[in-house]
Amino acid sequence: MIEQGRTEEEAALTLGASGWRTFLTVTLPNIKWALLYGVLLSNARAMGEFGAVAVVSGKIRGQTATMPIAIEMAYNEYLSVAAFSMAAVLAALALVTLLLKTVLEWRFADQLASGRRH
Repeated sequence: MIEQGRTEEEAALTLGASGWRTFLTVTLPNIKWALLYGVLLSNARAMGEFGAVAVVSGKIRGQTATMPIAIEMAYNEYLSVAAFSMAAVLAALALVTLLLKTVLEWRFADQLASGRRH
């Protein structure tokens, strides 16, 4: 956003656009791919988070468990089918996330190559 500058936003405000209108019509289109990429990477990190949640939260059943912790708890309780089923779902979600990341990188690289900023 620093690289893009404030000129377009200042022009919109000068022409009478409200703050929300400026954000929705000027700022958001300029940052949409970077924002989607950040959300996607945050999602990937959240799906695989294990250590911090296990240490900080104390693994309280039904309150602080993430999917990796639920898999570990099911496996430790000898619920192998449940543990492997959840692991398969988590692996499928990881593959979908990887696919979306690849598509966003391809899309973003295409825009940079064409010289457009948004």
